[in-house]
Amino acid sequence: MHPIERLRYVARAGVVPVVPLVRESASALSSFADDPKGLLTSCRRLLDRRSDCAPLVWLAARMLTAMDPRSEARRVIGDLEDDATPHLLGQGMDALPAGSSVLAVGDLAAYAAALDDRPDLRWVEPDDLEAAGRADLVLMTSDCAGPSQALVVAETVSVAEMARGWGTPVWLIAGAGRILPERMWDLLSDRHRPDDPAMRGLAVLDLDRFVTRVVTPSGLRTPAEAARRSDCPIVPELFAR
Repeated sequence: MHPIERLRYVARAGVVPVVPLVRESASALSSFADDPKGLLTSCRRLLDRRSDCAPLVWLAARMLTAMDPRSEARRVIGDLEDDATPHLLGQGMDALPAGSSVLAVGDLAAYAAALDDRPDLRWVEPDDLEAAGRADLVLMTSDCAGPSQALVVAETVSVAEMARGWGTPVWLIAGAGRILPERMWDLLSDRHRPDDPAMRGLAVLDLDRFVTRVVTPSGLRTPAEAARRSDCPIVPELFAR
């Protein structure tokens, strides 16, 4: 398949887990490793379609600022595959006593290993309001976050509002590449229009208002701390029209 066609296929893909999506994108973009202008154009086209996925921004920015974009793409994939977030999530949850109730919302499949290690916890569904109101912790996920906002599954916002009323701590899980520094988040979020197909089923969550801690590859952080620790390069050209 021609690299351009391959990128179009990736950009139009529906709901795809982050790691295979970034792996396929890295492979397609690597075809332009010796063509800086072509690489920039291809990255822009990809993000025009997938403004919901911060790891794609992370991939593009790292490739564009690297001396060897092809090798950098491989390093990005390695960083995703070696993501320490599940392990650190498990460590954080070690503080929960056996029998504690945890309400989970969003796709936690990427962090399942940490959750499977705690069969002694009670897992609560968001639609079970009576049980949810007694939860000891709320877990939610995002594949695209900044210092004070995150894109989340739409139902997450109402759960966060209820958790705030209950006084329940809320942890947002944002693994490798999923948190952008302020400048890159601002540039990307300008594209988050309600009519954008990439935004279907998603909503913006106010982290300062609702989130107690963000679970990241470097540990449990405040939202602002997590964004400051982001290793995504600042590449404004990615968002030029």
